[in-house]
Amino acid sequence: MYTAKHALLLKHKVPDSRAFVFYMDIRAGGKDYEEFVHRAMEEERVMYIRGRVSQVIEENGKLKVLGVDTLSGRTVEIDADMVVLAAAMEPADRGEIAGKLRIAADAHGFFKEAHPKLRPVETLTAGIFLAGTSQAPKDIPETVSQASAAASKGMELLSQEFLQRDPSTAHVNEAACAGCFECLAVCPYGAIERKQLLDAQGEVRREVAAPNPAMCEGCGLCTVTCRGGYIDLEGYTDEQVFAQLGALGPVREVVER
Repeated sequence: MYTAKHALLLKHKVPDSRAFVFYMDIRAGGKDYEEFVHRAMEEERVMYIRGRVSQVIEENGKLKVLGVDTLSGRTVEIDADMVVLAAAMEPADRGEIAGKLRIAADAHGFFKEAHPKLRPVETLTAGIFLAGTSQAPKDIPETVSQASAAASKGMELLSQEFLQRDPSTAHVNEAACAGCFECLAVCPYGAIERKQLLDAQGEVRREVAAPNPAMCEGCGLCTVTCRGGYIDLEGYTDEQVFAQLGALGPVREVVER
């Protein structure tokens, strides 16, 4: 879309100019976007050539573009005053901000949403919302819509007198914790803290892991990492899970019969 827009601007500013666009595949996903590209081709006479550019050579103050038209099988040579490379959009940050904010990023470095359909502007970290090209390449209408949604989520959060959150957070059996802090290394939200246990004289006896309930998102990574099994999620302790499985026993017998 940016390439078609640049070609149209060139034709409007310099009416006697000619614009050539080399492409392999074109996808204009959006309302009236396909019509916009066809208008550039048909009304403004922008020449779209399906093929790749093999070489750009500077010759006598001009740029000679060498390519191939894959539809006709012919080689193409164009003497150009300017050559523009339509590069892909890349995130400026490669994980540094994501690490500081404790939010997830994809393989390309764009921030990931909690759910693409149910929570498209929220992250897995409560209180942090996404908008615009921080999540993926977007056009202006989509960016404006997502920014409005993110602002609404922020207003909903700040308009409440008290904040509510999921009670399923991690807790540690401090009497049994060995203080290996392997849970601290795997927690993606930085919710595991070091807590000092004091003796009767007020001296530090040992350190144990202490999840911060305000930062914990209840992902459960620490519970499966703890070798001794001394970390549980509220509402999902071993006793509670086994009790639920035991309650399913009579139901299973009825179904089998």
